[in-house]
Amino acid sequence: MAYSNFYANFYSFCQEIRAAGAALWRFIPSRFYLGIAVLLQAASWLQAIFIYKHLSGELLVLHYNIDFGINLIGEPRRIFLYPLFGLGIFALNWIIAAALRRRQYFRLFTHLLLTAALLFSLFVSLALMFIYLINFR
Repeated sequence: MAYSNFYANFYSFCQEIRAAGAALWRFIPSRFYLGIAVLLQAASWLQAIFIYKHLSGELLVLHYNIDFGINLIGEPRRIFLYPLFGLGIFALNWIIAAALRRRQYFRLFTHLLLTAALLFSLFVSLALMFIYLINFR
């Protein structure tokens, strides 16, 4: 009995996920947010790969502060954490927006969440650009 109950609950959960994703996909601006996010993510991953491949040393300056100078040095593979954080933030905001599909202000929340995720991805790309400038110029 419990065995079939587990699969029934799992099937219901999968149906809820599908309905939430469909509701978010039917909202036309979310498609534009997704397209822009894919472009920004691709750009940030390409920037990280470019920095990683062109680094000649075993250390990478990961953060520079105007007041204190270099304040974070790490292994070159840590450069991939920046685009990974951007991807995580966008995925989290996408999931939250999908979960809010039954709320009264679904459209407003979707715009706010996905715009914030895009801005975060843009700042990640800018941070990677400055990391490149610090390490190679």
